[in-house]
Amino acid sequence: MSESEDDWLALKPSEPLPSQCCGSGCKPCISDLYQKELAQWEKARAKKDKSLLSKQKEQSCNSELNPDTFTAFSINSVEQLTQDTYLYRFELPENSSLGLSLGQHVVLRGEVNGLEVQRAYTPISPVNAEGYFDVLIKCYASGLMSQYIKSWKKGETIFWRGPFGGFPYRPNKYGELLMLASGTGLAPMLPILQYVTENEDDETFITLVGCFRTYENIYLKPLLQDLSRYWNVRMFYILSQEHSLKELPWSYQKNTYTDHINENLIKEIIGSCRRKPFVLICGSEAFNKDMTTCLKAVGLEEDSYFAF
Repeated sequence: MSESEDDWLALKPSEPLPSQCCGSGCKPCISDLYQKELAQWEKARAKKDKSLLSKQKEQSCNSELNPDTFTAFSINSVEQLTQDTYLYRFELPENSSLGLSLGQHVVLRGEVNGLEVQRAYTPISPVNAEGYFDVLIKCYASGLMSQYIKSWKKGETIFWRGPFGGFPYRPNKYGELLMLASGTGLAPMLPILQYVTENEDDETFITLVGCFRTYENIYLKPLLQDLSRYWNVRMFYILSQEHSLKELPWSYQKNTYTDHINENLIKEIIGSCRRKPFVLICGSEAFNKDMTTCLKAVGLEEDSYFAF
């Protein structure tokens, strides 16, 4: 094999491993980007023109989010919320916003032991937030991306692309939104909650059901307490590892349940809704599957719920 052929093979893009996909159905997916880069490489090789590869693996530093290329954002602050969950604030140019629609997520790129990993996260800041965006991330002891994230410090540059997905919400489209969130599945619910409560003309009722292990594991308590004071917002908590509510603050005792969320509890909460609810679901794959099964069992049709 000639040196020239070696050179070209060294420039050939590597096919991504299944573990590198964030699994959120992004368009373009990392596999789509690979096919695009591969076609670009094949064209350049056929023409023997390496300058055609100059746009390969693009990344930008202009703080404008793009679904095709990764954009650099600087970490403004790091706040540890629980033993394994952190809130990261990223800087944006003054008076600019990230440009997301409600419930949209962005994809993070990291590298661990030479392996590129991508994961999807939904910013929890209001969609109209200017000069910053916040991301809530749970780190797992054995997670590849978690190893990368745990090393983050203020001032570091992190690369994101997007936006993807989202929930097509319109003011007053639904009588009531019933939000079923497990752990960091709270993330896409918060921008919707804040959007509704900030709009005086939106009379949508909201019932948020947050599922956590313990009272200490409830994220962002001050923000949730503030939102719960709005006339059209109710909040319930399901704590799977709390055995008694007596030690909880009195303001939580009346709207908190122990054990796990189940079909009977969902039926009870739906029965207490002030209007016919449309259900939003976000959590692990197992949680989303369990919730859709419960909703079908209590008589909700598929067009009456949406899973992030």
